[in-house]
Amino acid sequence: AIIDAFQQNNGQFNISDPRYLNTLKLFLTGVSPLEYAAHRGYAMAGRSLRGVGARVACQMQSIDELRHAQTQFHTISHFNKYFNGLHDPQHMHDRVWYLSVPKSYFEDAMSAGPFEFITAISFSFEYVLTNLLFMPFMSGAAYNGDMATVTFGFSAQSDESRHMTLGLEVVKFILEQDPDNVPI
Repeated sequence: AIIDAFQQNNGQFNISDPRYLNTLKLFLTGVSPLEYAAHRGYAMAGRSLRGVGARVACQMQSIDELRHAQTQFHTISHFNKYFNGLHDPQHMHDRVWYLSVPKSYFEDAMSAGPFEFITAISFSFEYVLTNLLFMPFMSGAAYNGDMATVTFGFSAQSDESRHMTLGLEVVKFILEQDPDNVPI
């Protein structure tokens, strides 16, 4: 609904600096595949955990991540009508150099196991990178007149704070299982 309202008001023509659009291209093509990978990983982790609370938390986080990816892909399809460079996100996913490290990180986390995945993504990725990425980017979007991105970004940021909580709780759980886990 946010992107549709943006489109109806021709908000894409109110962007103040063309350099911002290139930043938006990097952001959308860089973050969207990671959101989708997180969705898949949390769905798998939720099926692997026996506890009802952790299972439901992972499934809810999986739904959040899927919603983020879908909103971002919808944004890509909208901006592609007016600006070059967003025509084939799947092709870009497989070939852009700046995704090689995070794709590898997510693939390793997904293949390691549910606790490792939650620690790697909810704690390390969400807690550290997401805050460093989302907050300044939303300020830049507002500065450049892209209010649709600001609205979506702050909505996603509230989800991210919930996701960080899951990571902290899993780290706490792992530490409580054995005193030898503390130095690890």
